[in-house]
Order: sequence, then structure tokens, then C-alpha cells
Amino acid sequence: MKPVTLLLLAFVLVYTASTKNDDRSRLKEIIDNVRMLLEKSTKFLNEMVPNEFDKIRCSKNGPQDFCIAEEILSGINYTQYGITNTEWRIVRILQQYRTNHSANCTVKQDEDEQQLSDLLKNLGCCAQSKYRHHKRSRRSADNIYEKFCESKN
Repeated sequence: MKPVTLLLLAFVLVYTASTKNDDRSRLKEIIDNVRMLLEKSTKFLNEMVPNEFDKIRCSKNGPQDFCIAEEILSGINYTQYGITNTEWRIVRILQQYRTNHSANCTVKQDEDEQQLSDLLKNLGCCAQSKYRHHKRSRRSADNIYEKFCESKN
């Protein structure tokens, strides 16, 4: 009985450690991709998208709002703005992040909208907040990625 218990304990420890590292790397990828996208054309960043993403709720909970961001961003025709598949990795990264978290969501198509740039800034701020929770990431998150959360949105 002891070997089975020890084997099960080892499996749980290894699995949870790899999930945390995967989350950490996915959050950094989200931050990096959002940062790159925010440097794109004004026409692209001014596109209107549903205003369903809540950065405060996301900072507290996370996965559901990452799901909402994924749903909103997957509906954007990024190629019409000259953005390549290589540059538009954000949806794939959000999908990979969500594989470690069970989150289902629906985006309401109401009249409340925001600019894409605001959604990306809020997503970056939330990812930064989550990234900060990882011990090895605190200093780099504070120093490198502080610009997302400066706005009062």
C-alpha cells in the first residue's frame, strides 16, 4: 500500500509543478504577444470589440476571462490589417492556457463595445497580475511589464 501511495503522491507533485510552469510560460507568452500587438497600426487597434472582459475580475479569478478574451479575439479578421499568423498567436496561447483550467464562457453580443487596444491592455494587465503570483517571476513582472496596468480603464 505504501508504494502505491508514494507513487500517487509523486505523480501529483510532478503534475502540479509542470502545470504551474506551463501557466507561467503561457502568461509570459500572453504578455509578450499583447505587447507586440499593441505596437500595430492604429486602424487595427481602434477596431471595436465586445466589452465583456473585466480585468479586475480576471486578476482575481482568471480562466473565465481568458476564455472570454479568446472568444472575442478569435472573431477578429487580423489578416485584413496585414498581421501574419506568426504575429497573431494570442488566441492559440489563450487556448493553451485554458487547457490547464476548466473554463467555459459565452460572449454576449450587446451594444457595449470597447476598442481592441483597451481589450489588449486589460488582458496584458490581467496576465501580468497572474504572472506576478509565480515566485520566480515577481521581479521581472514588476520591472518589465508594468505599463499594462498604468491606465485607469
